[in-house]
Amino acid sequence: MAAMLLALVPLGTARAAVPSASILSRALRVTPMLCADRTVVDSCTEKIKAALSPEKLKVRGAFDDPNGSHITIECVAAAFEGKRSLARQQMVYKAIFDEIQGQGGNVHAVDQMILKAPSEVASD
Repeated sequence: MAAMLLALVPLGTARAAVPSASILSRALRVTPMLCADRTVVDSCTEKIKAALSPEKLKVRGAFDDPNGSHITIECVAAAFEGKRSLARQQMVYKAIFDEIQGQGGNVHAVDQMILKAPSEVASD
């Protein structure tokens, strides 16, 4: 794909003006998700909803991340009842695994997770 893009660069263009193949391939990996109708946040929201059936869910992208690859997650789900923090995090990571390491790999990091059971919200 990068070779096809390099073929579009006019002959006689200075070598420094032509982006390297690694830069082009990185851009191609990021661009489809940014240009698509679905965002990283939308995709993660759908996957968490499907896996945990939460009562409340907020997935937000970090404001200072230009690629949208850093997210924060707030989730209240009955599935968390009786589970420790680490087990809850593992459940969420399992739900969004494809977004982290799969073919897309669109999520670089989950900056924050606030995971509660419904009984914990009522007592707050």
